[in-house]
Amino acid sequence: MTVKVDAIAKRFLPKDPFFRLLVVNSMAGVGISGLVVGGIFYSNIGNLTVLIRGDDNPLVPVLMLVAGLVITLVSVVVGSAIMLLGADQTKGGPGSKLPAMFEPRLEPIPVKAETARAHRREVR
Repeated sequence: MTVKVDAIAKRFLPKDPFFRLLVVNSMAGVGISGLVVGGIFYSNIGNLTVLIRGDDNPLVPVLMLVAGLVITLVSVVVGSAIMLLGADQTKGGPGSKLPAMFEPRLEPIPVKAETARAHRREVR
């Protein structure tokens, strides 16, 4: 028995594309946060794992670390996804690794010019 991804997406994700974008990227941020927390505990950065294991109530520092990382990394992932919404990725030149939104473009700006006589009258 196989479950199709489309059926799961239709059932659990919002129908609005923007909210779907938020949910998908939030889950990606939570996953990245889990990997970072696991990496911190596995590598024992700053002797943190030993300190938490020796604490009377290790749940509080772990929750504080997880909450901070989840808030930070979910914000980064969702923010970068929102910032890239209007970017057209197909316009990059040959060998260009930057999205098209970083290519410089010149746009004329209309400026209302005053005559020299009108300026002289205002100065006097």
